[in-house]
Amino acid sequence: MRMLVKIDEKSFDEILSKLKQEVYEYNTFIKGSDIYLKPFHIVYRNDKKYIYIGKYWYKLQKINGKIKWIYLGKKKPANNLPDPPRLPEVTIIKEERDYIIDNELLNHLK
Repeated sequence: MRMLVKIDEKSFDEILSKLKQEVYEYNTFIKGSDIYLKPFHIVYRNDKKYIYIGKYWYKLQKINGKIKWIYLGKKKPANNLPDPPRLPEVTIIKEERDYIIDNELLNHLK
């Protein structure tokens, strides 16, 4: 059964680190494609911070020596890429000092 759980910042940092590592390993594996899964994305809205892990795809382009990230969407943009890590599709919400996460995330990390 899915439910929301409050955790402190230290616990959140540990969880975020593990999840980002999964995305970093995948991106290293597909490095030659110039397509990447964004490790995390933060949106600020109504005094809350929403954190999405491994949800958005980007393509890297170098223009005049500068790197530009081009948004490609939420779905894997190329069939020839291996499947990304199976991360739970959840949103992490930061309210004041606590983080609210779906217990699916905790189950994923066990």
